[in-house]
Amino acid sequence: MIIYFDYWEVLISIFVIYLCTFSVLKFFFKKDWIYMMYFTIFYIYLAEVVNLTQFPIYAMEGMVTEGNSIWAGLSLIPFSSIDVNNYFLNICLTIPFGFGLAFLMHTSWKKIMIASLIFILIIEFSQFIIGISVGYMFRVFDVDDILFNFVGCMIGYVCFQWFQNTLMLLYRGDKSRFPILFRHIMKTK
Repeated sequence: MIIYFDYWEVLISIFVIYLCTFSVLKFFFKKDWIYMMYFTIFYIYLAEVVNLTQFPIYAMEGMVTEGNSIWAGLSLIPFSSIDVNNYFLNICLTIPFGFGLAFLMHTSWKKIMIASLIFILIIEFSQFIIGISVGYMFRVFDVDDILFNFVGCMIGYVCFQWFQNTLMLLYRGDKSRFPILFRHIMKTK
């Protein structure tokens, strides 16, 4: 059996998680509609990251008996194989995380670094755990992925800082003149 991201079971579960989270943020934490728009965009991004990094999941008879070594799913030595294209794609994958997370929470370098590491490690460990679960390592827990994903998150946060500072300069620090879509992020300064 091959499980794709677009199976109705997966899509419904992603949608139910979204609705529950949306409801909690809107009705218990009293978030405004602009915040909820940022949240929705960020959630769609996270769902696509899950799609790209975790799916499809192959679970077929004979895979466990045929299986490959757990060690085939680990690459713990940095830069053991130079793949510039893969490095570039890993950076591009996580730039929106560093940029988008700053729209949702008041951030500092320390918070963004911790959140980025947690996010990246969840992705990598999930790939490894799925491989162990089905008995065949399709994806690799790669230290290079962790390093370059982290670089991407930091680039995203630098872009956010640049964006925020540009808005401050354009509107001369007068938050009342900011477009309503950006007033939320200006609360962080």
